[in-house]
Amino acid sequence: MFHQPMTFEHALDLRSELGTDATVINGGTDVVVAMNHGAIKPTTFIDVSRIKALRGIEKQNGHLIMGAGVTFADLGKMHFRALREASLSVGGPAIRNMGTIGGNIATASPAGDGCVALLAMNAEVQLSSKARGDRWMPLVDYFIDYRKTALADDELIKAVRVHNNPRSRWYKIGKRGAVNISLVCCAISQNENNKTELAFGCVGPIPKVAPKASALLTGETLTPELIDDVANLVTHEVAPIDDQRGTATYRRAMCSTLTKRLLTQLMEDAPKGDADA
Repeated sequence: MFHQPMTFEHALDLRSELGTDATVINGGTDVVVAMNHGAIKPTTFIDVSRIKALRGIEKQNGHLIMGAGVTFADLGKMHFRALREASLSVGGPAIRNMGTIGGNIATASPAGDGCVALLAMNAEVQLSSKARGDRWMPLVDYFIDYRKTALADDELIKAVRVHNNPRSRWYKIGKRGAVNISLVCCAISQNENNKTELAFGCVGPIPKVAPKASALLTGETLTPELIDDVANLVTHEVAPIDDQRGTATYRRAMCSTLTKRLLTQLMEDAPKGDADA
């Protein structure tokens, strides 16, 4: 059964009625791959790709709110440096034209490049249900365990929001330039009060923040000595594994290297937000 609602309200009706019996798709770039590998065998779909309200981007009270249906191609044009560069690292042009930020959040892969950038930017995700309405949740609280999230069976992801003008940086290590799954990725964001957040991908069961390293940075002026201390600390906050793409030892070392690289960039750049870059 294939449902293709034209409004978000109709989609919520279907989600309430069908619950986990239905698989929600938009671009389908993750779902179709999982189907091809036999990891899932859905029989009912809710296709939200025709809902225009999910593709909007708007400014509101010092935030930028992006609908769940905004594509990586669209995000690749934005002024947020970390989110822009993370989005442009996702697959090739065809994937970026189809894949959405809502799908990236819903999939909850530890290698979710967009999720890592958003975590560093202190993003919040808007979850909606027919019965209870909307709720905003810090993205850091949304990820619970490997492929497990706080999204309820009757909920849909509606939007994500971030503060409008942080300073941010991003870097990703992978084995090739196209169709590139991260081996390790890192994002850093700093606001006008020097509150700094670090986030990493592929170093644990979920996209991960580094609260101790972030706390060491917050409110401080960046110096080479402080950067070295933070780069050493992050190696104790990540929990990578060995797999076919890389070893835990290598990933841990690269977390330190990427942290030092991105913080050094922030230190050397003029103190301004991404919108002015």
